[in-house]
Amino acid sequence: MSNANPHLARPPQVYGCAPGDAALAVILVHGRGQSPEWMRDAVVHRFGRDDLVWHAPAAAGQSWYPQRFIAPLEDNEPHLTHALAGLDALSGALCEQGFPYESQVLVGFSQGACLCSEFVWRARRRYRALVAFTGGLIGPPGMHREIAPGVFDGMPVLFSTWDDDPHVPAQSVRESAQRFAQAGADVTLKIEAGDEHGIRDAEIGYACTLLSGRKP
Repeated sequence: MSNANPHLARPPQVYGCAPGDAALAVILVHGRGQSPEWMRDAVVHRFGRDDLVWHAPAAAGQSWYPQRFIAPLEDNEPHLTHALAGLDALSGALCEQGFPYESQVLVGFSQGACLCSEFVWRARRRYRALVAFTGGLIGPPGMHREIAPGVFDGMPVLFSTWDDDPHVPAQSVRESAQRFAQAGADVTLKIEAGDEHGIRDAEIGYACTLLSGRKP
């Protein structure tokens, strides 16, 4: 698989505490043009918890798929399939390390948030949580999706973005939040004023609250 999938060519970067001391394992997914190191500085160093082990995969060419996340699905293939398979391989490896799905969190920013959202949606597993900083489900606005009510069984999900982000339409984030809620997730949606593209301190706070078991 690694020969066919360019996203499996490089092992994930690992940050945080030793796996044996970790309460949760986090899959940390960067955006287009970024890197695991960028996510380390933007998220890990700001999170303020010493009981998490973070696994940050790297996209081949610093991009998980070539077109915008709201493009037709076929326009992002086969890159999207490869990217999703890479997350599935990492999640499976964490299970083998002693972190069942219920002890795994997916955190992504921008293109990484879209990839995490799409991965969890397609996997139909109850992870510990999903945190999507400025991103949503992949595909054109209004695309039909089969809803399996209750499949996520109250899984905590955070969608956060700015109302005038230059790359991610707020309406797509709203639609993604609605789909997850319809499928049984406990969704928090935060859309706040701004037109930049980054992760605000407030968003880090929302994610910390979510992982502490409280509603942001």
